[in-house]
Amino acid sequence: MYEIVFTKKAEKDFDSLDHRMKQRVVQVIERIRLDPKPFLKRLAGTDSYRLRVGDYRVIMDLEEAKKELVVLKIGHRKNVYD
Repeated sequence: MYEIVFTKKAEKDFDSLDHRMKQRVVQVIERIRLDPKPFLKRLAGTDSYRLRVGDYRVIMDLEEAKKELVVLKIGHRKNVYD
């Protein structure tokens, strides 16, 4: 099982979400902890991945050696890639 680690930026992004979206993000992240690879899509030109949660995206790094999912950023799909 992978450990979930939030960066300071991701914590700030998470705190700015409304209550319902926070619940959805937590549910999806918890669901993928056992085997995240089928649910993550590689971002072009980076080593990061994205996870889709409705119209929101969770940008994360997958650290296989440490068994960690490092959440870098959370935001609406129209602004999260900027």
